[in-house]
Amino acid sequence: MSDARDFFGYKRPDDEPGRRDDDGPDDDELAPLQFDEAITLDDAAVMRRIDVSNMLGRVRALPRQLALSRRIVAAAELPARLGEADAICLLAMGGSAIGGELVSGIAGARLRVPLVVHRDYGLPGWVGERTLVIAASHSGETIETLSAVAEARSRGLSPVVIATGGQLGDMAARDRLPFLGYEAPGQPRAAIGFGLGLLHELLARVGLLADPDPLGPAVESLESVLDRNAPSVETEASPAKQLAWSIFGRIPVVYGAGAMAAVAHRWKTQLNENAKAWAVAEPMPEANHNAIEGSLNPRELSDAVYVVELRETNEAPEMAARYAVVNELLGERATNRSVVWAEGSSALGRVLTTVALGDLVSVYLAILYQTDPTPVTLLAMLKQRLARATD
Repeated sequence: MSDARDFFGYKRPDDEPGRRDDDGPDDDELAPLQFDEAITLDDAAVMRRIDVSNMLGRVRALPRQLALSRRIVAAAELPARLGEADAICLLAMGGSAIGGELVSGIAGARLRVPLVVHRDYGLPGWVGERTLVIAASHSGETIETLSAVAEARSRGLSPVVIATGGQLGDMAARDRLPFLGYEAPGQPRAAIGFGLGLLHELLARVGLLADPDPLGPAVESLESVLDRNAPSVETEASPAKQLAWSIFGRIPVVYGAGAMAAVAHRWKTQLNENAKAWAVAEPMPEANHNAIEGSLNPRELSDAVYVVELRETNEAPEMAARYAVVNELLGERATNRSVVWAEGSSALGRVLTTVALGDLVSVYLAILYQTDPTPVTLLAMLKQRLARATD
C-alpha cells in the first residue's frame, strides 16, 4: 500500500493537518489531531464505534426512499387545481428545504412556473390563490414552517403537506389537506430521498414539471456510486474516503454551477451537520463577482482551505472557461483542490450521485474527526433556548 500522503496532497509531514509540535505535551486534549493519530476508515469495527446511529446506513437508504416517494405520490389524492398554479412556494427549513433547491436545479427550464423556497416565518406577500403552496417538515414540528402554514390557512389557501406526522400531519388530517406522508426514523437530513423525491414526483404528476427524468437509470447510477464508495471499500479504491482525508484539517469551499449549485449547498450543510465542521458553498458564476477576491487574505491561512468543484461533463462552454480562469487565478493561494465530476445520464442522476458522494464524504470526515455524525447538539441547544426566550 502506498503512503497515505499520495492520496491527500501533503508534500511534507509538517504539512499534514492537525500536526502539533513534537516537543509539546502529549496529553493536551485541546490540541488538534495529528495526521497519524486520525482514525482509520478501513476498519469496520472502528467506524461502527464512532458512527453509533449508523448515518452511513442512512445514506445507503437513498435509493429506497426515492422508490417509496414514487409510490406515495402515485397513491395520493391530489386536486386537479394543483396543476393550474402560476407559481410554487415551498415552505421549509434546513434538510426539508434543500429538496426544493435540488428539484429546481434538476428541472431547469422544464419547470413550467417559478419555484421559490421560503425559509422563514410567515408567508411572502405575492403568494395567492394561484400559488401551489407546499409545506415540508420532516418532523411536522418546524416552528417557522408552522407559522407560514398558519398564515396560508388564514388567507384561505390549502397547502400540500409533506411530513412524517407532527402538528403538520395533524393539521392535514383535520383540514383535509393534500398529504404526502412518509416514515423515516432519524435526522431530517438523512431523509433527502423523500425531500427530493416527493417534490419531484408531485410536480411531475400535476404537470408542472415537463418531461421528467426517468427514475430507473438515475437510481442505477446512484447505486453504482454508493457501492463504489461503501464503508467496506478500502481507501485506495474509494474517492469519497480519499476526499474526506484531503479535507481533514481544512475548511472546505465547495463550488457548483447550475444544478450543482444546489448540490454544493447540500455538501456545505452536510459537512456542517455530519462532520460538525466549518464549510462554505459558492454558486457559480456569482462567485466570480465576489468570492474570487476573497481568496487573497489572510495569506498565511491559504493552506487551511480545500476547494472542491462540483462539475458536469455537459456544462456550458462558458462555464468551463470560467472554471479554467478561476483555477488559474487561485494559483498558489489555493493549491489544495479537487474536481468532482457528476455521474449519470440525466440531470436527476447527476444530482443524486453527487449528493450521495457528498453525504458519504461528510460522514467519513466525521469519523476522521472521531465525531458521531448523527447528534446535532448545538442545534438542539439553540431550539431549547429559543423556546425559553419566546415563552
